[in-house]
Amino acid sequence: MLGVLVWLILNVGNLRQFIAVYRQRDLQRDNVEAVKEQIKELENQQRSLEMGMFENEKSVREAYRLVRPGEKLILIKDEETSGPTRNVAAAKNH
Repeated sequence: MLGVLVWLILNVGNLRQFIAVYRQRDLQRDNVEAVKEQIKELENQQRSLEMGMFENEKSVREAYRLVRPGEKLILIKDEETSGPTRNVAAAKNH
C-alpha cells in the first residue's frame, strides 16, 4: 500500500497530464460527431437542391420548349382543339 502511495506522489504530474489529455480526447470525439452530423445535413441539403434544380429545369424546358444539345423537340398537336400545340416532349438523338 505504501508503494502505491509513493508512486502516486511521484507521478502526480503525469496523472494530471493523462487526465487533461483524456478530457481533450473526449472533446475531440464530440467535435468529430458534430462534424459528422453537419456532413449528413449538408448532404441532405445537396440532394434536395439537386432534385429541386432538376424539377425547375424540367418545368422551364417544358414551358419555353427548350432542349438540350443532342435532343430534338417533338410537338404533338391535339386534333380536338384548334388552339396551339398542347404537349411538348424532348427526345434524345440516338
